[in-house]
Amino acid sequence: MKNFTKEEIEELEGKSPHPLPEIPEQLLNYLNDFIGLTTIEALETRVRKRYFDFHEEFYLDWAQNSIQNVLRLFHAKYFPLTTQTEADIIRRVYTFIDTIFDDKHNLDVRTGEMESSASSDRRNLLRQPDERKKHGHKSDMLFISFKGEVGCTEVGKKDAGDNGTKEQNALGLKLPKMLKDQMWKLVHLFPENRSDLVTVGLVMMGLKLRAVILDNPSTYVCRVKKTKPYFFPTTVETIASDLGMLLGVTSQAYSMIMF
Repeated sequence: MKNFTKEEIEELEGKSPHPLPEIPEQLLNYLNDFIGLTTIEALETRVRKRYFDFHEEFYLDWAQNSIQNVLRLFHAKYFPLTTQTEADIIRRVYTFIDTIFDDKHNLDVRTGEMESSASSDRRNLLRQPDERKKHGHKSDMLFISFKGEVGCTEVGKKDAGDNGTKEQNALGLKLPKMLKDQMWKLVHLFPENRSDLVTVGLVMMGLKLRAVILDNPSTYVCRVKKTKPYFFPTTVETIASDLGMLLGVTSQAYSMIMF
């Protein structure tokens, strides 16, 4: 296989970039309002200060409910994680990833080792009539819009560090392959929009989350970018800062998926 030259790499890096969008100002101001609050009582008082309209102030309604759910976990002494399954972690810890799509009726979130139809279609592209159909890769969560699959997630029960085998496999192999399959399907459906298409993945290992962005700057290559890790709060004192950053990057990923 031919290696890219330095000039080709620089050209690909700068062509039709898709940086993470800014966090919506209204949401950012709301999250910043919790900074400095270090007790459950203070956080609950602030989060219950007023309620927001689902349709008119969706980001704020979503953030408010997400914060309340996290406070509930601390009341229930849910941490540290012990024998929770991956399904438990999705259902209780990362609820905010599912619920951020609640106001979009043209996008569904499906959980529970879902097989990717885009992956299956790509793997069976050259299948002969007498060959058995190959299964597509499975994901812990699939994001499915009217356009088709536009994103997915990989979840692990534990954070074994950045060099953990499962995390390395998810970030370096499994998730990018699924995102590429989804991109392949989208490009075939919408070839005129190739340079605008983006697929988005999230990798959650225990209480650590990274976003992964895949786009198609050229007909012969896909480009993958990863965010720094963000961590779910493990103490009441870090709820405001850590959860705020998690909700912020989730809103950014949401914006890329929708647009």
